[in-house]
Amino acid sequence: MAASLIIHGHFYQPPRENPWIDQVEREPGAEPFHDWNERIFFECYRPNSYARILDDQGRVERIVNNYIHLSFNFGPTLLSWLEHHHTITYGRILAADRESARRRRGHGNAMAQAYNHAILPLCNARDRQTQVKWGLYDFRHRFGRDAAGLWLAETAANHECLEVLIDAGVRFTVLSPYQALRVRPFGGTWREASNGRLDSTRPYRYFHRNGSGRYVDIFFYDGPRSKSIAFEGALATSRGFLDNLVGGAPSNGVVTVATDGETYGHHFKFGDRCLAHALEYEAQQLGVEVTNFGAYLEQHPPTEEVELWLGEDGLGSSWSCAHGVGRWYRDCGCNTGSREGWNQKWRRPLRESLDYLRDRGAELFEGRGAEFFNDPWAARDDYIQLLLEPEAGLRGFLERHQRRPLSGEALTNALTLLELQRHAMLMYTSCGWFFADLAGIEPRQILKYAGRVIDCFEELGEKTPLPAFFDRLGEARSNTDGSGVDIYRRTVDSARVSPRRVAAHLALTSLVDNPDETGELAGWTWNWRELGRRSSGRMTLATGRVELTSTSTQRVHRSAFAALHLGGVDFYCVARDWPDDVELHARIGRIHEAFPTSSLPALLRLVAHELGPEEFGLEHLLPGGKEHVSELVLGGLVRRFAEQYATMYEDHQRTLDMLQSAGFALPKELTAAAEFTLGRLFEEEIRQQRESQDPAAYRRAVEIAQRVTEQGYRIDRTASSRLFEHMITHSVHIALARPSAQSLGAARDLLELADRLGLVVNLERAQEAVYFAPRSEHPELELLAQALKLSPVALSRHGT
Repeated sequence: MAASLIIHGHFYQPPRENPWIDQVEREPGAEPFHDWNERIFFECYRPNSYARILDDQGRVERIVNNYIHLSFNFGPTLLSWLEHHHTITYGRILAADRESARRRRGHGNAMAQAYNHAILPLCNARDRQTQVKWGLYDFRHRFGRDAAGLWLAETAANHECLEVLIDAGVRFTVLSPYQALRVRPFGGTWREASNGRLDSTRPYRYFHRNGSGRYVDIFFYDGPRSKSIAFEGALATSRGFLDNLVGGAPSNGVVTVATDGETYGHHFKFGDRCLAHALEYEAQQLGVEVTNFGAYLEQHPPTEEVELWLGEDGLGSSWSCAHGVGRWYRDCGCNTGSREGWNQKWRRPLRESLDYLRDRGAELFEGRGAEFFNDPWAARDDYIQLLLEPEAGLRGFLERHQRRPLSGEALTNALTLLELQRHAMLMYTSCGWFFADLAGIEPRQILKYAGRVIDCFEELGEKTPLPAFFDRLGEARSNTDGSGVDIYRRTVDSARVSPRRVAAHLALTSLVDNPDETGELAGWTWNWRELGRRSSGRMTLATGRVELTSTSTQRVHRSAFAALHLGGVDFYCVARDWPDDVELHARIGRIHEAFPTSSLPALLRLVAHELGPEEFGLEHLLPGGKEHVSELVLGGLVRRFAEQYATMYEDHQRTLDMLQSAGFALPKELTAAAEFTLGRLFEEEIRQQRESQDPAAYRRAVEIAQRVTEQGYRIDRTASSRLFEHMITHSVHIALARPSAQSLGAARDLLELADRLGLVVNLERAQEAVYFAPRSEHPELELLAQALKLSPVALSRHGT
């Protein structure tokens, strides 16, 4: 049985943000969550930071942080998203690395990753270097230490990639066993190691080709064992999982397995729990040392060197393309989600079109960048510091790189050049080529980055590369959805957010809300310079001017607007660049003179003439704005519908009850009215009483729940369950802060009430509050723990 075991999780999601607003928009297929990041967070990233170990009665016995045992890397763009949206889990990931370093002689579990998961063998030399430098700096910024190891996207590697790692001071990386060509003892004779025929229980050394003796060490994961985890159900039981990993392995080496980290919880439900039980209990019982790459390498340095297989085309190899790296530039036969008759010939023209755009951007960056920077490419390499520390970093960044003092338009143009380069790298995110068709969400995302690059050309006053880009992109054909140009136009045109659209959003929302004087929205800070509103009957008019400043480039846009709410869901807005004040006031004055006496067609023509011609409506509202306006505008309509349903149900309730009692099946139309009305009444009762912890206050809600059960109705309890989850968690925190029979009993009463109401409540956060709270011997705590499905063992550990 193996003496040592390393389980590596590659945690990664492609950057999903709309590049114009730096927000992830709602994604179809991720329901009931807003987007795939959120869904996978709740299925994988969070569960692994609070992994449950259950006893034989299904009660929580331990809550452990799997990242303390698991070798892992997180994509920098994913960590950035976690930092901003789920700070507690983000903090537990960082804390796990510190704790693992404490346990393993200073060797933390975390590895860095090349920045945005580009396939480095297919990048040009500059991009390879920047991708590695950005990944290493991002790691140091977050984890507070230099990275010893770096994960390559799709483990894609060739000589140039490994030499970039050596130059950057990276000590080790991890590759597939099928990426080795031959091995030999230092100074000895080469022997064949292709097609996975190498001993993966030991690390190897790759030497720089320049003869300097510098090197990077490589761990090759165990292919069959890793495959069993990812694709063959090895996570069915914790003992079976560990037996599969170490059974039959030599006792004097290390078994290394590597999979997508999302395997543990997202791909396989409760994979996080299997992993926790295996590493906390089974490994100790079997005498297996769970370690990480840095710790193992310190004790067992390589004694052999390795030469890489460079794939069929000599460009490099990877863990997910049997041909090398063909999957990311040609129709090699590797595809995921393909259907009969489909092909992936679109891959080559997609890459060629992006290469063209990258090269035009590089020419512009070198030429214009020389006006502003001592060395434009050194400034790009260092730009990651400014991205991560924008407030503290600008002055220092300029002191290091500016050719002359930069301010105003010169500073804006310098920053726009850097943003052009950032998006030019993001458009090479590997997922854009991985799947079966050009019309997928991943290729459309990288086309958005291409669109942002093209916008930067225009912002800099340069000739657009769009026509020549389209000439190349048009050669890419989707299996279902037209050409690359068709997909670009549909995707980019709908995603692009111009400064005038931001101004229109502010104008439209001002019609139904009282806006703040200043704020930040979609990558812009905004300030009202003038805002006037008038109402007449159902119509409201808003006119004014707003100043927008880009948070990334400091570019300033000034827009004037006129917006109309015509009642209901009818909104209309026009916006244009801000003319001089005298002319603007004259234009706005003419609009106000015509409101509200002019006919509606005449008013709309005048508004468009004075401040158009670009028009906006509800469909142009930014994420969050649509929901907000919908609540304000449609609230009355929804209430009227609800009242009509309620009237229908109440008028015929006795008839419905009698029919059901007599064994009649109710028509679905009547059932729908009853279920909608009872569900709405149920939720309203709970919302009205949510400040109370007295079960008697929920008497009416309990009666409704009983009636629903008796009549065999089904109501939507989702919102009520979430509300009770927050109420229970809050009550538990209060009880733990000031434990008493009354406070602990009140929390327990809410749990019992949730059962009576038929609510399915997620108790995880309440369980964690008790488990990690300072120790208390209060007798009521044991009863609360039981109600929360915590075992006596968990209670004895709480606070430790």
